[in-house]
Amino acid sequence: MMTHELTAEKIVCLEVLAVVATLKGDPTPKAFEAFLVALSTFQPLPPEITPERLLSHPPALETRLPQIQTPALQQQVYRGACMITRTQGPKPQEAALLARLREAFQLSPEMAQALAKQPLIAPLSEQLMNSALTGMTALIGREGDMRRLIFDYALGTAIVGLVPITGGGSLELKLLVVLGLILKMIWDIRNLWGNPKGQDLLAMIGNGFGFLGAVLSGLLAWATVVGLGVVVPYLGAFDKAAGFATATWIVGQSTHQFCTSQKRPDFVALKRIFPTLIDANHPPLSSLKNQDHEQS
Repeated sequence: MMTHELTAEKIVCLEVLAVVATLKGDPTPKAFEAFLVALSTFQPLPPEITPERLLSHPPALETRLPQIQTPALQQQVYRGACMITRTQGPKPQEAALLARLREAFQLSPEMAQALAKQPLIAPLSEQLMNSALTGMTALIGREGDMRRLIFDYALGTAIVGLVPITGGGSLELKLLVVLGLILKMIWDIRNLWGNPKGQDLLAMIGNGFGFLGAVLSGLLAWATVVGLGVVVPYLGAFDKAAGFATATWIVGQSTHQFCTSQKRPDFVALKRIFPTLIDANHPPLSSLKNQDHEQS
């Protein structure tokens, strides 16, 4: 009975956080990310509770606050609300909502200030949620990591092109270093996607054309900067940097697209890159339902 009551109170907490996230309509990307982090601190969630369901039907706040009586849950809700409202800046509407929470939970100013300063970080092993939105958020985050990785390697090869080495064999040495960086980038990209398998012949051919296009684009960028250097003084010094960076960027994008071009999803690769979303030790949904049935 107590377990059922605690679960019901936890669901009310999640609904209050949904009200905070949808205070001004659909949450912004930063507010949505903060909302997911706040939800993950209440793990394990009931299997029927999903972020999209909470956001689509946020209840009236005044009907939910009196139902949260556990002090620990009250403090947890207030911390999550502070994190969500912080993404939208200190505005009157957000400040008024936090004031309502402080009044309902009877938090002293010192306690509220201390809770607002505490970082809201959920254990990685518990960040598992029955949600398509959570999966899409993780995928978008991985896409951003990939772009930053490729940009870092392109910047690195550009720096190699700017190194003032002259004399016989200097160009060959730079090309060798750039080739090593590109091979390392390809290795890192494949690892970030979990070394997926199952690409078809068309994807392999496209990847090959991508590498060829990278070489041609690098040569074109080099020739363009050399030509502009005739008109703009000192610009010609960046010719190798422009060529190396352009080729590296295109190779990275081609490899990135190749890793996401399987004929069907590679479950083993997905488990490598999203271990918190696909947890082999997490009980199946049927067992959770059986546990709930036994408790009732």
